[in-house]
Amino acid sequence: MTTFSLPQRLAQHADRSGDQRAIFFRAGNDWEAWTWGEYWDRSRRMARGLRASGVGPGDRVLIVSPDVKSAVTCQLGAWTAGAISAQLGLPDRLTNIDRFIDELHPTLRQLDTNVLLVDRSVAASAAPRPDVRMLVAEDLMEQPPDDAPDAAPDDAPDVQRVCGALVQLTSGSTGHPRAVLVPHDRLVRHLENISTRLPSSSSSAGVSWLPVYHDMGLIGGLLYPCFNGFPVYVFSPLDFRRNPYAWLQTMSRVRATHTSAPPSGYAICLRLAARAVDDRLDLSALGCAMIGAEPISPRLVRQFADAFAPCGFRPEAFFPVYGLAEATVAVTFPEPLTPTRIDAVDRDRFEREGLALPPLDEAPWIEFVGVGSPLPGTELSIRDDQGHDLPERSVGEIWIRSDSLMEGYYGDADATAAVLEDGWLDTGDLGYIADGALFVTGRSKDLIIARGRNLMPAAIEEIVSSLPGVRQDCVAAVGVPSEERATEQVCVVAETRADAEEQRDIAAAVRDVLKMRGINIDHVIFVPPRTLPRTSSGKIKRRLIVQQLQSGLLADLRAATAIR
Repeated sequence: MTTFSLPQRLAQHADRSGDQRAIFFRAGNDWEAWTWGEYWDRSRRMARGLRASGVGPGDRVLIVSPDVKSAVTCQLGAWTAGAISAQLGLPDRLTNIDRFIDELHPTLRQLDTNVLLVDRSVAASAAPRPDVRMLVAEDLMEQPPDDAPDAAPDDAPDVQRVCGALVQLTSGSTGHPRAVLVPHDRLVRHLENISTRLPSSSSSAGVSWLPVYHDMGLIGGLLYPCFNGFPVYVFSPLDFRRNPYAWLQTMSRVRATHTSAPPSGYAICLRLAARAVDDRLDLSALGCAMIGAEPISPRLVRQFADAFAPCGFRPEAFFPVYGLAEATVAVTFPEPLTPTRIDAVDRDRFEREGLALPPLDEAPWIEFVGVGSPLPGTELSIRDDQGHDLPERSVGEIWIRSDSLMEGYYGDADATAAVLEDGWLDTGDLGYIADGALFVTGRSKDLIIARGRNLMPAAIEEIVSSLPGVRQDCVAAVGVPSEERATEQVCVVAETRADAEEQRDIAAAVRDVLKMRGINIDHVIFVPPRTLPRTSSGKIKRRLIVQQLQSGLLADLRAATAIR
């Protein structure tokens, strides 16, 4: 059993390599660096400030800090103080901080706390309120760390009690966000398992723009480098949205070996490939370009590898993964620096029989990207809707059992019981196993069942997203139940800037290109840019779109913009 903590790990790095640079933060066109000693010093200062404010072991705190430096300090400081912490990001285009904080009350009640830890940028725009204890990170850091808490001793009997725990707020892409409770010892064990399958060295360097309030950014982008003692360059998602080229430039300049992003991040950079080639960017050091958190497009993997080959990017550097917050983050990893597995399966048998078999002759096919095999300490099972194990190449529900599985949904025993059974977690995802590798095909709740066929929304969305006039990665394919037809109506909702006349041509192209692949749709609906509802991590809320269509939005939009 793991007997050390992340604060203790940070203290070890500070003791052994205190003057070496550990973490870099984007500061305009330059970088601000902390040594391992400064990193640990700041964590202890934050812990002291929290303790002086009455936050101690076992207390819960919600962190809201758009400033990356502050968010990192708050997280490590909370653990050093022994607090149970959760991070939450600010919505895009937020104009009213007070309203946002008022809307946090359900989340604070969910965590059973009234303590909100913010940076000055948030505090300056928020009015005091009697029912929320708002602590300002910069104020807590003002005292020297002379009597700040130290890391947990080697023989600490209860790492979770000494160093708190992690609460991850799920994205809520298929429902209301839940608070996933991961005890600290399970978090550290998970980092051990990740590091076994994805080794690093003294020459490793990471670059991350992912938000630290989501599992892939926190654990993959921040804690994995910290755990293994190599430097990481971090900047905010807002910086990436403003200037995605900075991600490529930074990886080239620092000879990055590790980075991670959802498929949409790599897709954004495709249009920058020519500039990167002209500027002679060098991505040859990358050994792990992790890609996950969203459906992974085989077309994107090929396009990115081809576009950046002149920059030295190796196709085998792609590292497709599968995970979820309930499993701390990672479930499966491929072997490093091995070719990405892309599996072509017979579309008709896949949609009608739930079998992922190779296509015969010229039969239509659909492709899926392999995401590797289970991490150490993790078991995987593909089951039918009766809970029975399925053989290879049969599509079913993905169940996992892991030594780093969540303890449960904090304060929600019913929701916990609904997904945990005899130590196994029902992920809510669908997939199949072929030759030991997992292939994820979608979410069970998002599956469209129409005219006897099981249609995967992600496959439809990828096809439509590639058409001229449609905003890339701004498409939702959903099934809306129809009592009259005793099946689901297949609806495609796409963002576009095109006018009404152009929309008719785009709609015809949508129908034609899908029909060529054996997919008949009932409605094509166009909406303005930034209309599709998304989670804080950018995932489209398909279930909410279905609810909006069922409530009458479909008829309203059809009258205004939809093409029958």
